[in-house]
Amino acid sequence: MKTRHIFGLIVRLLGLVFVYNGLVNVPLTVSTLFSRFSTGLYTGLMTVIWPLALAFWMFRGAPPISRIAYPRDREDLDA
Repeated sequence: MKTRHIFGLIVRLLGLVFVYNGLVNVPLTVSTLFSRFSTGLYTGLMTVIWPLALAFWMFRGAPPISRIAYPRDREDLDA
């Protein structure tokens, strides 16, 4: 396994951590939405949707981070 593939695996595993973080906060966010709607909506966006969006981006491999870590010219040399 090449270092580029290991790096991609680590990024995807970090995405799994963000999925867990987003899903753990779902019950708290639902109860907050029902108790007070005005601040509950913002809290819900920040505690649930943001980590899940970040996790989706990391599951895709976080392209900007991967390009910084392993530019295209090095990818051709590894292949």
